[in-house]
Amino acid sequence: MGIFVQRHAESAALHNNVALLHAQSESNITEPKIYFSKEKTFIELIIKYPKVKGKLPLITKLLKIKRYKHFYNFGLNVLKKEGFSPDLIHCNVMNPVGLVASLWKKKLNIPYIITEHWTGFLSSDGRYKKNPLLKLSLPKIANGAEKVLPVSLDLKKALTKHKLGKNYKIVRNVVNTNKFFPQQKDKNKFLVVADLDNAQKNITGIVNAFKAFSDTYPSMELAIAGGGKDEDLIKSHINQLQISQKIKLYGRLNAEALNNLLAESYASVLFSNYENLPCVIVEAFSAGIPFISTKVGGTAEIIDSKKGILIPPKDEDALVKAMHKAVKTNWDKNAIRDYAIQTFGIDKIGEELNCIYNQILGS
Repeated sequence: MGIFVQRHAESAALHNNVALLHAQSESNITEPKIYFSKEKTFIELIIKYPKVKGKLPLITKLLKIKRYKHFYNFGLNVLKKEGFSPDLIHCNVMNPVGLVASLWKKKLNIPYIITEHWTGFLSSDGRYKKNPLLKLSLPKIANGAEKVLPVSLDLKKALTKHKLGKNYKIVRNVVNTNKFFPQQKDKNKFLVVADLDNAQKNITGIVNAFKAFSDTYPSMELAIAGGGKDEDLIKSHINQLQISQKIKLYGRLNAEALNNLLAESYASVLFSNYENLPCVIVEAFSAGIPFISTKVGGTAEIIDSKKGILIPPKDEDALVKAMHKAVKTNWDKNAIRDYAIQTFGIDKIGEELNCIYNQILGS
């Protein structure tokens, strides 16, 4: 379960009685495990169950769906025994949990809405168009929702093009702006926070650009925070360019460590070939740090000349120029942070969700 789901639950719980239910399969367990908590501002029920294994793909797939539905139904019954009966289901992404919500609507007459942030719907990604099963199943799920809440205008356009949903409202992802804040530190680096998936994030392109940039600023460093399947490829590329003394890979970091790196950075950087609306941009804004990003997905919706620099994808020369500009620009860190709080803060998103819930439930 992603942190975005928990943040949305926390936001919704500011004005509503909320339970977060999540079921997932695990390959290393033989019996279901249940985690139930009322310690947060919302009820949290997480169910982990044994993964279906089989040699016949079609039968295995059907058994996976059956078990998935079973444990969500089981979770709903647990919540009801604890005194929680939902008036509205708020799904995080259509696939796969939207299937459960659509069945509950049909069987129990509970309406549902969907928050959507999957990049697979974007033409630059294309995974939805290439998947006949999703093209068959998701329209019914999306069109059965009372509202679909894409996290960006760009994603809304993609969903509209695919005829997924009828009633849209853009609701941004939530960022804990209390964990990211401006600090006074000497700046000597650029920061990349990303999954190390080079096909999407083009980390090697950032390394190339930074090498050219560092010819002018030899004391500057590049910090890369994140993990992923292409870590070895990226390390090899750094070594081939003989620039390992200026680039450090930190792995995955917690908010405090990221905040400290942001404070030491002139800007945070993404050089992605495609994106939706990455939360790392807003985390940088919360710390008062500008952002350099390719103009892909929803990035242009939140980055302007007062908060960062937009460049074309795959244009390494443009990235080098953007790095130079970021170092020379006197950014207003307080204005950058204020924008993050007013647009992505828990209070703001909580108010938006509460308004949507009331519209649907008529109260």
